[in-house]
Amino acid sequence: MGTYVEQMEGVMKEALPSFYENDFIQACERGEVLPGPLLNYIYQDNIYLDHFLPMFTKVLQSYKIETKSLLQFQGDQDTEPHQMMDILAKEMANVDKVKVVKDWLPATTGYLNHLDESDKKENFISLSALAGCPYVYGYLAERLITDGKMKPDNPFFNWFDFYKGTDGQVTRDLLAALDKEAEKVSEDVRQQGLTAFYQSVQFENDFFAQAMEVEDDKRG
Repeated sequence: MGTYVEQMEGVMKEALPSFYENDFIQACERGEVLPGPLLNYIYQDNIYLDHFLPMFTKVLQSYKIETKSLLQFQGDQDTEPHQMMDILAKEMANVDKVKVVKDWLPATTGYLNHLDESDKKENFISLSALAGCPYVYGYLAERLITDGKMKPDNPFFNWFDFYKGTDGQVTRDLLAALDKEAEKVSEDVRQQGLTAFYQSVQFENDFFAQAMEVEDDKRG
C-alpha cells in the first residue's frame, strides 16, 4: 500500500492524464494566449488564495511547521505568477474588451466549500485537503516540462517553470508532517484524508477548466 504520501502520489499519477486533457492546460501547451481565460483564471485564483492561505497557515502552525517560508509562498505566488499571466494577457489585442467574471465560478465555490468542510473535521483531514494546491502545481509543472509538453520557447514556460521550482521547503515540511501524522491517526481518518486530497485534486482540474468554459459561454 505504501506510505501515506506515496498513496497521495498515486492519486496524482492517476489524475495526470485528465490534467493533460484539460482545455486550459492544452491551450497553454500550444502557447495559445487567450486574454479572457487568463484574466478570469487570475481573478478566481485571487479569490481562492484569499481563502486558502489563512487556512493553510493555521493548519501548518497547528503542526508546528515553520511558516516563515509560507510568507515567501504567500508573497511570491500571489503576485509573481499572476503578473506573468497578466502581462501575457494584456499584450494581446482587444484585451480592453475582456469582461472578467466578478462572481465566484462553480469550481471556485465547490473547492472552497470542500476546504471549509474538511477544516471542520480533524486537522489531518484539513491538511490533506489543503495539500492538493501546492502538490498539483508542483507535480503538474514538473511533469509537463519533463515530458516535453512545455518547452522553453513556449510563452507559458516561465509560469510552469516557476511552479516546478517553488513551494520547496513548505511542501517538503507539509508532506513530512502528513506522513508522520498518518501513523498516529486511525485508518478511518487516513482514508478520509486521502479522499479529501483526491477531491482537491479533482477540484484543481475543474478550476483550470472553468476559465475556458467562461470563454466558451461568451462565444455561445
